Amino acid sequence: MYPDTPIPSPTDENSLVTMLAANPLVRTLRYVLRRLIAILLTILVGVFITVVVANGGGMLDRIAKDQVETQVRQLMWDGIPANEIEARRVQLETAAGVSLPFWPKHMLYTYRALTIDWGNVADQKNFGMFIQASGNQVIKTYDVRTIILSHLNNTLLLSGTAYLVLFLIGIPLALYLSQHEGHWLDRLVAILTPISSVPSWVIGILLVMLFAVQFRIFPVAKMINFPPPSTTWGVILQTAYHMVLPVASIVLSLIFQLVNNWRTFLLIYSEEDYVDLARAKGLTDQAVQTRYVLRPVLPYLLTGLALSLAGFWQFITALEFFFDWPGIGKLYVNALPHFLGESMFQGEISVMISIVVLFAYLLGITVFILDFMYVIVDPRLRLGEEEHHLIPAHMGERGRFQAWFRERLQGFRTLQRTPRPARKEAEPVKIRIDLRVWGENLSQLRDTLSNILHEILRSPGAVVGLSIITLLVLVSIAVTVFLPYKTIGRQWEATAITSKPIRARLALPKWVNWFRRNDLPATLVLDNRQGAGVKTSSQLTAEMTQTQIEFAFDYPYQDFPSDIVVYLTTTYAEKAPFISMTWITPDGREIGLKNVSATRDMIYKFDENVPYQPQLQKYPNWKKWFVTSGNYPTPAYDLLLADPNADQARALPGRYRLRITGTFFEPNGDLDAQLVVFGKVEGWAGTDILRRDLLVPLLWGLPIALVVGGLGAIATTLLSILIAATGAWFGGWVDAFIQHAIEANLILPVLAIGVLFNAYYGFNLWLILGLMVLLNVLGSPTKAFRAAFMQVKNADYIEAARVYGASNARIIRSYLIPRILPVLIPQIVILIPNFFFLEATLAIFNISDPRYPTWGRVIYSALRFGAAYGSEFWVLEPICLMLLTGLSFVLLGFALNRILNPHLKNV
Repeated sequence: MYPDTPIPSPTDENSLVTMLAANPLVRTLRYVLRRLIAILLTILVGVFITVVVANGGGMLDRIAKDQVETQVRQLMWDGIPANEIEARRVQLETAAGVSLPFWPKHMLYTYRALTIDWGNVADQKNFGMFIQASGNQVIKTYDVRTIILSHLNNTLLLSGTAYLVLFLIGIPLALYLSQHEGHWLDRLVAILTPISSVPSWVIGILLVMLFAVQFRIFPVAKMINFPPPSTTWGVILQTAYHMVLPVASIVLSLIFQLVNNWRTFLLIYSEEDYVDLARAKGLTDQAVQTRYVLRPVLPYLLTGLALSLAGFWQFITALEFFFDWPGIGKLYVNALPHFLGESMFQGEISVMISIVVLFAYLLGITVFILDFMYVIVDPRLRLGEEEHHLIPAHMGERGRFQAWFRERLQGFRTLQRTPRPARKEAEPVKIRIDLRVWGENLSQLRDTLSNILHEILRSPGAVVGLSIITLLVLVSIAVTVFLPYKTIGRQWEATAITSKPIRARLALPKWVNWFRRNDLPATLVLDNRQGAGVKTSSQLTAEMTQTQIEFAFDYPYQDFPSDIVVYLTTTYAEKAPFISMTWITPDGREIGLKNVSATRDMIYKFDENVPYQPQLQKYPNWKKWFVTSGNYPTPAYDLLLADPNADQARALPGRYRLRITGTFFEPNGDLDAQLVVFGKVEGWAGTDILRRDLLVPLLWGLPIALVVGGLGAIATTLLSILIAATGAWFGGWVDAFIQHAIEANLILPVLAIGVLFNAYYGFNLWLILGLMVLLNVLGSPTKAFRAAFMQVKNADYIEAARVYGASNARIIRSYLIPRILPVLIPQIVILIPNFFFLEATLAIFNISDPRYPTWGRVIYSALRFGAAYGSEFWVLEPICLMLLTGLSFVLLGFALNRILNPHLKNV
């Protein structure tokens, strides 16, 4: 050792520890490592609980046993002796965890879930996929991990593109709006902000109906056409073409709210003194905006972006299902048991649990990146202990432990009731009602409500929102009073099972004729028993009689009907009658239909009994539009109403007649008939594929949506405000525990877990909604309320209450919570749409209550059946009502937030 080298002393070692503890890099690494461990522990605990619940019915045990049996069969094929096979079976069952006790077995399953190591899928028919092996060889794999990671690439491509567009457009737009307050673009973004309350899959449906179905600019679904292009650039261009609508759905569901929030923060920080000083120093506007405005706002920008991304992962499943995008969301739906109502497919539990774990990883990575970016962009961040209280670095390990213990002990002590000061002996209390004080309080309440109403009337958005909400509430009351569901609901369900329907299938609402030059035909029902037809009978011989019914009706339309049928009711003893029909057009042409031997109750379908070949030979110009082959041939009954002189498909208006002749081969025979010419418009809301009137679920979906939204919003807000007040008041470990619970809830994919519980344990809609309410409590509302409580908990009047001897519960109930009522009321109003949108999202996964026709059930049925038949109104009507209801509450909530929160009136 060199002579000039100083010998380290204990004091130097403490100095070294102090320097390392104060080093920004060390503190950053310590903070990042601590956050990473917390996130991983949260994922571990959440996955363990999910595995335990998922295996409650033995689903995971079944997977392990199937894999063991597969390996045992392979040993038998290899010629292994029977006694050795049994020994190997025991070893395989132990290695697979089947024969292990509860805790070791589920820890092993948790490890397999975290590593996505489930082996091959059980249903190799539906979940196998082709991958490229060495060289140009293509093989089919059934490995769960390979299948899921292949689908993950498609999900990351979709979400990454959407958020890149969102970031590149959103921040420059927010900067521009903050510099041009009051500009028409600024007002437009403010008007469009309520759109962000709508889920991305709802916006996706609207975009598809507009740009894919109507204008046919973009494809309806899929990631790529079949067969795919032969070149790499062709695949890239076609994938980008298919991504336009899903990416636009994601961006539109997020951008307006984020830009409006970012613009608000930028406006607030642009008014700080240091910004004015920077401008006074002569810095350019770009330098001021970049270095003095944008930099301090970056934490808020990143928080908004990360929280929106966390919410996005929860709803990506519904979006990918609708667009048929081959990502992990669509794969999750395919793995659900009985998703389409079938009873054969039992689901692929290994795929479902693996995707839940993958969602947890994605959410955890999102939170971790957010924390890491905080360290980079926010130099004020204290990287020490909670609540930004650093323990002095010069303390030894014992001193650090003592300081830590004292801090935790103080947290426990705060839970104890605040000691009351000594009081004098209480005197008898005289109960007295002071009507004058009551009158003053009522007068103050009336004045407050009058001022709020006055402010609402000054806001156009609030007036529109309040007017729509009032109308919706009145309609809901009228529906429940005048249209009781016990009566109208039974009729609605009975329409689907009737053997003689008189409503058209997938008919449009009749009000569409208000916007058409030529009206679409309405349904026409003629029954001779109700005097609509002329019925005559004659005796042909001693044993034969003949009954003839002739219907006559006016058909003023140029479009063809959707179907024509005749319901025949005949009376005879043994010999079935002979039925012949003749169709007579307005210009006098008689067209004979096919003769039949009638049964007692018979449906005569014109599409099957019109001989079209003779008519096409007689009028060859009809061959230009009449299609006889392919997937969509022209209905044969169109020729009965076609204009003989037209080269295009056009009906001939006028008076038509149908002559029905029944010949009976025994006495006392009789015939009755009902002619139904099904139209293309029906009622005020149209019909579904089961011919049911859509007005019933649309009307009854409204009170259900208001009840679900109202109860969910009130329960969430009240529980959130109570939890936030408790954490802010007690502080210490209580507040830390609540914050950790919120972070854990942010990481866990609660929607996917709820769907999993429904699929395998039969949790009904109301249980899952209740679960969602409880989990939503530990979310952004609690964080917002906590921030408000942290500002008021040290107020003078609260300190006075503590000195007076008020208990902790009384302070929270009577002093803290009433203080933030201006935040509470708008929060309830804004949260209402979230819950009926949640009900609709759950209905997309076939989670609904079959007793009640909700908007979500209508949308699910429309997506399952209607799109293939081209019935846009079936899906558009409930979505439009959802949008109208949701936007009205959001408009009123935003207005109330500005009225009751004075800090937002000028931003």
